[in-house]
Amino acid sequence: MLLHKRLRFAMTVVGIALAFFLAAAQIGLLVGWVNTNSAIIEHAGADVWVMAENTRTFDFGTTIPRHRIQQVSSVDGVKWAEGMLVIWINWQHPDGKRITVEVIGLDSSNAGGPWNIASGDIESVHLPDTVLIDELSKNALGVNNIGDEAEMEGKRAIVGGFSRGVRTFTAAPFVFTSIDNALGYVPAHQEDDITYVLARIAPGEDPSVIRDRIASELSNVEVLTTKQFAARSVKYWMLETGVGITVIITAALGLLVGVIIMSQTLFSITQDHIGNYATLLALGFHQKTLRQIILAQSITLGGLGIILGSLLFLVACKLTALSPIPLETTPAVSACLTLFSLLCCVAGSWFSIRAVFKLDPVSVFH
Repeated sequence: MLLHKRLRFAMTVVGIALAFFLAAAQIGLLVGWVNTNSAIIEHAGADVWVMAENTRTFDFGTTIPRHRIQQVSSVDGVKWAEGMLVIWINWQHPDGKRITVEVIGLDSSNAGGPWNIASGDIESVHLPDTVLIDELSKNALGVNNIGDEAEMEGKRAIVGGFSRGVRTFTAAPFVFTSIDNALGYVPAHQEDDITYVLARIAPGEDPSVIRDRIASELSNVEVLTTKQFAARSVKYWMLETGVGITVIITAALGLLVGVIIMSQTLFSITQDHIGNYATLLALGFHQKTLRQIILAQSITLGGLGIILGSLLFLVACKLTALSPIPLETTPAVSACLTLFSLLCCVAGSWFSIRAVFKLDPVSVFH
């Protein structure tokens, strides 16, 4: 019935598209947050992580002695093992401004380092007093080019390169360097301190089996697979901090508002033509046929709106890909959101159908 009112048809599709985009953007923000929380863990190339007991998240690990690396390496089924040091220290801009940074100290093979290098060489972190930062942190750290210098805890820090897409959801940018350089910036640490042992298992081995084997042979440490450690870090930031809970509530409200707008739009469309439907009933149209017409109209309008909203969301993902707060999604999340939105469109029409069937067909002739 809307095809002869093209402007109304277009406005309805656009309205549904914007509502879907609103819901998708809020869910995309949540997915981007989750991915940012666990990005370094997921990209480290390790299958198993060994850490101090009761470590709540990647960012706040407790130091363990370096000889744990050799102990892990000697476990049957482990292909290689490396250390990583995570510390929080002060960075001083060339102009004197100070900011807290999260330093990631890398071992010889750079496991856990940035996975996308924009300029420079990741091996430069092993040069004395040399660090590597992300392009997104240039302004925050007050450096712009390779060779620029700043200070960490009063010691010189030379920029050896820039990564791309290594975000942090905190106000403290990541700074990558070697474990030896990192320890040099914080004399309070022991020279054999590390925070994690990253282990890669031999081909054909089960990560869970190797995890249990390492746990049985090493005492006073906790052993998690990469998937478990990523989930624990995400859970900490999303459920045990005020910021994470705020992101979840915002996403839920965005989804709720979006689906309500979509349902209301389709409900209103049917209500606007309720006189026409009553006329069809008076002329002898079967209720089943009328129900099929209304549902087909809802699925068509809802489907077109969702397709247009998805295209808008993909454009937004592209535009925010290199921003501190990216919009991201996964195939499973997109499929669930699309199906849920379509069901809400059908539900909106279903309620309007009930109103049509309650009409007295004779009333249209009065």
